[in-house]
Amino acid sequence: MNKRPLTALGVFLLPFLVWGETHAAMFGTCDLFFSGGVSVKDIPLANTADLRERGLSSQEQASNGMLFSWDNSEPRAFTMRGVSFPLSIGFLSDDGTLFAIEDMGVDSDKFYLSMQPATDAIELALGQFENLGLSIGSKLIRRECRAFD
Repeated sequence: MNKRPLTALGVFLLPFLVWGETHAAMFGTCDLFFSGGVSVKDIPLANTADLRERGLSSQEQASNGMLFSWDNSEPRAFTMRGVSFPLSIGFLSDDGTLFAIEDMGVDSDKFYLSMQPATDAIELALGQFENLGLSIGSKLIRRECRAFD
């Protein structure tokens, strides 16, 4: 068998395969599994600057909330500009520990700060952290993310 056509085909398809993996990481949902048997299912993932900036501002309700994720751990700041429903935000350290939860008011320019370095933040409907049994000290032990269908 001649290897040149297969090599050429592989080189041609590589950008599409790489794009597909990147696309899955950028536009997907995750299931989050915390200590104490608590889980958050089908939470949309915002792991690009555009998705993080938009957040839930274009939504009419919190639905499943949103997971904001970064590659590094830094102090984070959020506003509720353009969000027409109240939310709670939780910040996670690089080891997955939920170290802060704060309630956020509707359509405000007020900054909600993590006060410590965070690699992830979770926005849920107001009071949903408590309803789920998530509190300061809960630890994210696993995440399963997938692309939108």
